[in-house]
Parts: sequence; structure tokens; C-alpha cells
Amino acid sequence: MNMQTDKEFIALCLDTYFSKHHRVQMRLPIKTDPEDGGVPLSMVNGEVDEEGYVEWKMLPSTVTGEEVTEIEKSLPAPFPPLFRAYLTTRFVLDMQVVNPPYFFMFPELPADNPFRDITFTLQAWNLLLTTGYIPFAEYQDGWGPVCFDTKQQTADGDYAIVWFDHEHLLHELDEEDYRLREKVESYAQSLFPSFRVFMTEMFLH
Repeated sequence: MNMQTDKEFIALCLDTYFSKHHRVQMRLPIKTDPEDGGVPLSMVNGEVDEEGYVEWKMLPSTVTGEEVTEIEKSLPAPFPPLFRAYLTTRFVLDMQVVNPPYFFMFPELPADNPFRDITFTLQAWNLLLTTGYIPFAEYQDGWGPVCFDTKQQTADGDYAIVWFDHEHLLHELDEEDYRLREKVESYAQSLFPSFRVFMTEMFLH
């Protein structure tokens, strides 16, 4: 599939998901500090209420492929094409994606700092990069990183999705262990065969 087709798929996923969860997830605190996670001014969609909350709106992304490529320079492999499309299609907030039994903290893409979440996640779990895992989201609310397993690649450049329990990563592996694929792999828990299946199951079903 080409990038335009992938972008259209991402737009469909976001539109479908938020049409079902609009009342619950389309209101957040207004941004009052450059370092906080509130709604940037450009994404405000209405008046701020008495509690400081405001409805937000998705916007077309201005993120370029070149900017994504710059992030990829520190990774063991490129992001899957569909995730690149996610990073460059829309500015979007409140990405607590729930579809029982799954609940993921997906990277937000605020208009004023679209790489904030993905950069934080990559830095927080950077030791996983050595053995071919690219962290991009959180399982549940801080249970551990959700990763692309670049050693399990599909024909179209996608990757299998796995997650790691943060307790295992923090308390059962030392820095030397992170250099051993077999050691790290023994803690990986399979979730989805590809990012495309992940998006389909979590956003469209």
C-alpha cells in the first residue's frame, strides 16, 4: 500500500473511534503552560468551561516524512509504514484507546509538540532498542511498553506487536541482559501480528 492509502486508513480509524467516544474523550483541560499536556490553542473547539475544560478538535498534521526519518535514525529499523502514516496524518489528543479486553495509552500528537509522547516513550525504554524492539505505546495505564518487534517483520514492512510487563523490565533484567535477544524475548508477550491488525481491532471494531 502507498502512503496516501495508509493515511486514508489512519483517518478512517480516528474518525470511527472518536465518533463513538466523542462525549467522553473530546474534552480536556486548556493548555496553560508550555510544558503541560492540555489542549493547544489551535486545537480548541469552543469555549472553556468553569472548570478549565474545553472541547478539542483533530487537525491535519503538518509533520513531514523527513521529521519522522530523523527520529528513526536512533532506532534499530524504520517505523512500519502505517505508523509513519499515523504520525503524519492528524494532530490528535487523549489517545487512551479502549476496546475490551485491551486498553492502551497511544501516543498523542498535539499540534504544538507532536513528537512529545513518542520521544518520551522511546527514551524511557531505550534499552529495548538494542535487541530490536521499538516502544511506541503503553499497555493499560503504565503496565509496560507496547513495542514493534522488528525481528518479526511482515512482507509489507509491518511488525508484530508485543508488550513487556514493566516489573519484569525493571526488576528482572540488568543492563547486560538487554544486549541478549533471547533473554529479552523471553519476557515479550504477543498482542497482534501487525500494526495494521492492531489499528483495525482497536479503532474499527
